[in-house]
Amino acid sequence: MSAPRDSLTDRLIRRSARVAQARPSLAMPDIRVALALAGLLALGPLLTIVGASLLRAGVAAETRGIEQQVRARHAPQATREAAAAVLRDAVRQPALVATIERLARALPDDARLVSAAREPNGQLQVEISASDPDLLRGALRRDPLLVALRESGQRRTPDARVVVTLRTRA
Repeated sequence: MSAPRDSLTDRLIRRSARVAQARPSLAMPDIRVALALAGLLALGPLLTIVGASLLRAGVAAETRGIEQQVRARHAPQATREAAAAVLRDAVRQPALVATIERLARALPDDARLVSAAREPNGQLQVEISASDPDLLRGALRRDPLLVALRESGQRRTPDARVVVTLRTRA
């Protein structure tokens, strides 16, 4: 009778044993190589952070330059718009003479206009001398144009009169 054939498992065991004997054993890696690899791994994120910071600084400088160019190009237009706004506000407000005429018609008999001026921002300031400031306030409330005048101060004069300072909102 013939000898039994080796099973598949036996052949695999023998072959793996031969390969294990033929393979050279690995030497323990040098600690310097391990440290160098660890350093390279840590250097990746650090280089990414530094590179991103440099890119951000470059973009910020470029943005400042573009903003300066835009401001220089739009400066004449901004000046024109500011002048147009001042002119628009001046046209919308009644002239100082018309306001003084309305004020003269609305004042009580004993009240006198001390001064009237329109400031560059369009705000009107009026000083009126009266013996009774409450009577003056009531008279000014009756005129719709003069309702915008708000009292901003009072002072007494030597002749026992009260000078009331009125202003409009700018």
